[in-house]
Amino acid sequence: MKTRQPAVSLSRLYPALRAGGGLLLSAVVLSACSSAPVRFYPLGAPAVAVGAESSSTIPITDSTPVIEVERARMPDYLDSQDIMVRNGHEIERSGLGRWASRLSVGATDLITARLAQKWPNLFVTDQSQPDRPTWRLQLNISRLDVSRDGKSALNADWAIIPQDTRASILRNRTTIVMDGNTASNANIAKVTESLLNELSDRIEASWPSTTGATPQTAMTFHRHTKG
Repeated sequence: MKTRQPAVSLSRLYPALRAGGGLLLSAVVLSACSSAPVRFYPLGAPAVAVGAESSSTIPITDSTPVIEVERARMPDYLDSQDIMVRNGHEIERSGLGRWASRLSVGATDLITARLAQKWPNLFVTDQSQPDRPTWRLQLNISRLDVSRDGKSALNADWAIIPQDTRASILRNRTTIVMDGNTASNANIAKVTESLLNELSDRIEASWPSTTGATPQTAMTFHRHTKG
């Protein structure tokens, strides 16, 4: 005949459960405290703010030429807040580094700010305008590889679309190759920013005359350069 084991009293179990739960919670808290915090990296925000040369207010009137910068297009695997670095054929995702915004948004913001610095007499914006702008900039970044071996590259093409539908659309493309330390997230951010700064310089160099409300007649040309 089998003997029944005496039932365990719930009142005896509760202290043990509470003690076990407390230990588990303490372990989770200690683990969280010992983990390194995630760091967020903006693209060029301090440099853009400090680099502004004019502190005066420039009024925007109906005659002020407007450049509307559309959001940059880029490959899906890059367009997130994850900081990516290429290691041969492998793409590595940073565990503790993030962009402050999606990379396409940060790149657009930076290029818009750089162009606005170059042309203080124009209204350069990445926001949609109620009226047709003097020019629209469409930008496609087809490659933005920051590599572990220090060799980084950017491929891009862009279209400058004038307000006058009878005028030519100016199309350009470029390749930028750059050496730089990529051993840390901060270095990766610095190299990425340098690539985008160089891209903004090349976009500026390809622009038609900015002295009038409409661009002067210009031939459409293509440029393929290496930095």
